[in-house]
Amino acid sequence: MRSKSTASSIRSKILDPLRNFKHVRVVVPEWDSATVIVRALSAGDWLEYRRRAVQQVEDARVAAGLTPQSDEGHSESDLQVFSTPLYALVLARTLFEPPGLRIFTDEDVAELTEAYSPVHDRLVATALELSGVTLDPASDPVAEAGNG
Repeated sequence: MRSKSTASSIRSKILDPLRNFKHVRVVVPEWDSATVIVRALSAGDWLEYRRRAVQQVEDARVAAGLTPQSDEGHSESDLQVFSTPLYALVLARTLFEPPGLRIFTDEDVAELTEAYSPVHDRLVATALELSGVTLDPASDPVAEAGNG
């Protein structure tokens, strides 16, 4: 039989938000050379990203006078999708401060969207790269999520 301290040690390793995912430490010169940890997206993060991407496309369709779901005869490429909130979600889900505490919650996405800058974009690109996604600068995260 295992002791509680051994089980607790294993439990903490299993549940560690960084140990089980690719991650890197990044020095951000624009933030007084603060060090942050950028982690790959988890399966739950991807599900929430996809859910929000679908909602963004549906909202754009309604704004364009279309039905929320795709129908024949209309091009999705003509839609105006505001993708910054999706990137802000990625940032909220993947940005940690040492020793591994998440900096933002999902409730912070609106505030992150307002503050979003090229600095944030670099960190999101790192998170996506760690997650196995490569985006060219002209690509759309909605299309990358398979919703375009």
